[in-house]
Amino acid sequence: MLNEKRFRERARGELRQIGHQLKALASDREVYWKLEREIVAGNSQLKHGRSAFLDLLRGCYVDAMAARVLRLLQPADAEVSLPRVLEEMTKYPDLLHGKLTQSEFAADRKALAQAVIQLKGAAGSRAAHHERTLSALASAHRELDAAMDLMITQVKNYYWIVADGYIDLDVSHAEDPMAVFQFTWAVPTLAK
Repeated sequence: MLNEKRFRERARGELRQIGHQLKALASDREVYWKLEREIVAGNSQLKHGRSAFLDLLRGCYVDAMAARVLRLLQPADAEVSLPRVLEEMTKYPDLLHGKLTQSEFAADRKALAQAVIQLKGAAGSRAAHHERTLSALASAHRELDAAMDLMITQVKNYYWIVADGYIDLDVSHAEDPMAVFQFTWAVPTLAK
């Protein structure tokens, strides 16, 4: 077993890695919902019609995001994960003293385990029916958002506990991700 100082160093590094991945997930989520709310919902042709492209995009978003979130919640042995960091933290109860009660700590670990169950259920049922409409994906979207929000909150909290510092997981973009929709995509080719 590592001494507390070495554990703090390792946990701080792992939480930074997890935070980096969560920030990328949160960025992708923001871009996806900007597309749905600002582009699709504002265009009556897209909003009220079916589109194979949008169905594909929506299905791929849910599949990819669920896989990425679950990889952080149930990783292969060599990958970092928030549940693993918290499980290892049970060996260092003094870290929590004055910051979190044991029952709050247990509730946080239980919430992560429940997020796995909820996300697998929502993403799995969607995949079984091959539905890609917004209404069919609603429960998967809810569970993805809930799992991501839970992990972001917990990474911030536990980073503060082990590092006595703040980790920035706020999303920002250097440019408008929707700017790509300000010009025509399908440019007709001239006949030769």
